[in-house]
Amino acid sequence: MCVAVLLLGAIACGSSSPDAVRIATGQRGGTFLPLGETLARGFAADVHGTEFSALESPGSVASVEMLGRGEAELALLSNHVAGATGLELVAPLYEETLQVVVRRDAGITRPLQLAGRRIGVGPAGSGTESIADAVLLHFGIGGDAFDRRNLSVVDAVAALEGGTLDAAFIVAGMRTPAVDGLLARGDMRLLSLGEPGKVGSALEGIKLDAPFFSVTAIPEHAYGAEPTTAIGTISVHALLVARADLDEDLVFAITESLYSHKVELAQQERLLSHLSERYDPALSPYPLHAGADRYYRRDEPTLVQRYLNEISLAITIGALLWSAISGLRAARQQARRNRIESHFAEAKRIVDGAGDDLAVLRERLVAARDRALGELAEERLDANEAYLILQDYLTARISEIDRRMT
Repeated sequence: MCVAVLLLGAIACGSSSPDAVRIATGQRGGTFLPLGETLARGFAADVHGTEFSALESPGSVASVEMLGRGEAELALLSNHVAGATGLELVAPLYEETLQVVVRRDAGITRPLQLAGRRIGVGPAGSGTESIADAVLLHFGIGGDAFDRRNLSVVDAVAALEGGTLDAAFIVAGMRTPAVDGLLARGDMRLLSLGEPGKVGSALEGIKLDAPFFSVTAIPEHAYGAEPTTAIGTISVHALLVARADLDEDLVFAITESLYSHKVELAQQERLLSHLSERYDPALSPYPLHAGADRYYRRDEPTLVQRYLNEISLAITIGALLWSAISGLRAARQQARRNRIESHFAEAKRIVDGAGDDLAVLRERLVAARDRALGELAEERLDANEAYLILQDYLTARISEIDRRMT
């Protein structure tokens, strides 16, 4: 609740584009800290005018709190850590695997045998601790049912080697150096939490209470000679998240840097070889940051491009209709021109062929004038200059006859 309040307060102050961006990572000896250092170097090379640094953190839960207190702008988190108001996703990075290392002389071959043992579950408040608690509780081992040791990866390794710890929960990318070093000794082994691939195994039961867990397996000989058989376990996804109020353009640049140099980043940190712009949104409890969203959508067609065929068809149909309408209008105008010309021809025939009977001539000219006026009313003639000339001509002839008849 406190984290949510702090983050909401930060958002109320508006978007910010800091000169220095701090990345909350993880504990020394784990995966997040060196990964954060690699990312910080990459971002600094691409995003000019902004400094980037990686900060050590006890774990994902503590990193969320650091973001809430304004002590960091970005963070590496495991996706099983409950989402908090004011945090948004930049990118899913890779899969993290739970690896439970036990001393061979402790005689622990099944998860139920962890009861009453000395177990390293990661620093207090870390993502590792919350994963360990969820797994142990599934097997009925919770609260005071085991000897809890809140140790960093470095301290847990030393305790296992010194014989003061029976088992350690380590959440990291597969083939992490800490686990590799322990298994290379020969007196340690990996503990399977269930049979991989078996329907209804304990692994599926663990996932029931933790929707962001994924059932997975550590393959045979993933660490050289170990393990000799596939190890059933669970995994989570590592995410890069940002404060929601972090400047949109800055987050766009960070996202662009991440994916533009994923080959070089993977050479420095092999876990990033799995980095992909295509991901399942269900992997994240956080909404996508606007800056990252803009980057992911950069190649999407615009509205015009998306409906280009439909627009082209509409334009073609419109052009055809306009052409047809223009043709009809032109034909109509030509017909009206032809009619006005016929009226002129008729007027000339009347004048030329009436003889000396002025009354008959006048009657025929008046009738011609009335016919032209009627066709104008019916829109069969245009009230243009030609029509006015016709009317003037007929009126003048009629007036002339009137003078001759008086």
